[in-house]
Amino acid sequence: MDYGLVLISHAVDKTFKDEQGIEFNQIVPTLSSKPRNIVSRMCDIIGYSRAVQEESGITSTKLFMRGTPRYVAGSRFKYTPDYIDFTYNDLVKAIGEAIDKQMEEDGKEYFTDERSNLYATKTQELNFDDLVSEFNEMIDSIIKSSEEDSFKTYWQPRIIQITDKYLGKGQKVNQCSRDQVEALDLIVTDLKELIEEEEEK
Repeated sequence: MDYGLVLISHAVDKTFKDEQGIEFNQIVPTLSSKPRNIVSRMCDIIGYSRAVQEESGITSTKLFMRGTPRYVAGSRFKYTPDYIDFTYNDLVKAIGEAIDKQMEEDGKEYFTDERSNLYATKTQELNFDDLVSEFNEMIDSIIKSSEEDSFKTYWQPRIIQITDKYLGKGQKVNQCSRDQVEALDLIVTDLKELIEEEEEK
């Protein structure tokens, strides 16, 4: 769907038994087995990160991209390295180089340099002023169609719950900056859904 999805989990050292009944320990995500099976099939890369002390004594964080009996990791990309420095640029570089090597092996006709970013496209399409106007119109409509007690006891707490969810506790839409256009879009969407639910009752 043109989204890049990152899922983060803590890790736990668990004891397992192999086919011969011999116990071994492996570091795995803290997710229980059923959701972990779902997530594992979704992921292109499963990385395990931890601090590593270099011979020089300097400690750095590495992202391990190939699984071992000691920890769970893996990649759909055949040529990703065993581990990298855990930085965004190093991850992009590792994936790019893995794709280039795969392209040399399989042929250029199966690859493209075309990029898409649905988040960036969606953000560019959002109009801050239109969203503020739409929000205010919905609030005005609710106030006009509700009795004062109904607004205070039913609508107001739910509207505050929505704005707190996306802006932070106590923040208001009229305090939004233009940098918060995505949050404003989510507020408007949730408020529309709340109004629709109420109309269907």
